[in-house]
Amino acid sequence: MKPIATSTSDFATLIRKGGIYVDKTAYFHRLVSNEMNNLLFLARPRRFGKSLMITALKEIFTGRRELFEGLAISKTDWKWEKWPVIHFEFADVDTTSIEAFEREFAVHVKGRLSNTDYVYDDSMSPAANFGAAIDSLSKANGGNGVVVLIDEYDAPVSHALDDLAKAEAIRSRMGAFFSMMKTRTGASRFLMMTGVSKFTKMSVFSCLNNIVDISMDEEYATMLGYTEEELEANFEEHLREHAMKMGKSYEDYRAELRCWYNGFRFSKFGKTTVYNPISIALALRKKEPEFSATWSSTGRPSSLMNYLKRSDMLAIDP
Repeated sequence: MKPIATSTSDFATLIRKGGIYVDKTAYFHRLVSNEMNNLLFLARPRRFGKSLMITALKEIFTGRRELFEGLAISKTDWKWEKWPVIHFEFADVDTTSIEAFEREFAVHVKGRLSNTDYVYDDSMSPAANFGAAIDSLSKANGGNGVVVLIDEYDAPVSHALDDLAKAEAIRSRMGAFFSMMKTRTGASRFLMMTGVSKFTKMSVFSCLNNIVDISMDEEYATMLGYTEEELEANFEEHLREHAMKMGKSYEDYRAELRCWYNGFRFSKFGKTTVYNPISIALALRKKEPEFSATWSSTGRPSSLMNYLKRSDMLAIDP
């Protein structure tokens, strides 16, 4: 049986190590091929495959065709050209204080921009460097634009919501950062932003009024998460082994699994539901004798839990 990954969300690492990958690249090809609607936003819960998608898009735009051998996109007319890619991932930026945030945010931005051909200018702010990098990389690419991938754009603000003054200060600083894209949409070959929520006052949505929110778009409702068919096709051996360990018939096991981990629907009118990927991964890797709420131990927002505990609204074990 192929191994199930629970500790990596990097596409290249997962493929190189031979882990199970549920092929979503037909969706990705649709995204990257639509140059008319190329500024996109997608909201999904934590630990739902957003980072895996972002890193797959990065590899697509850097022309690493070898990583996609046998996957749906490899059978398309995608040209596998190499584009300059700016990739930010804000989930782990320190928000314990404003000072810690500013320090770590600057380090993160410098590190990510330095991974491109842009020469970082320490005399300028992270925001100014971001804007300059878009201009410089687009010019070096013959004016054809750059690819910008921003994963968990809202994480620093979300992590600070139990201290509203701090959250507002972080929101203001990140708003200034994202505003660098306002006059540079023409320099973007492709933009994908992901997050858990849509903060309308973060500047990004006001300055990028042509960004397309595909969060509840039926066309992409099953782009993340696993459908019944995908679960069966990719995890059947693991599923049957787990059913045996639980002493259940396969039919009863699948019904109980569905009750625990299925039910996410990302379309107002569509009826197809998907399984939570991290819940499936943890349940099938551990193969414990009982099902449990695996997502709540890894994906629940700490700021919400802290607020509920302080407000005596929920009893939570430490």
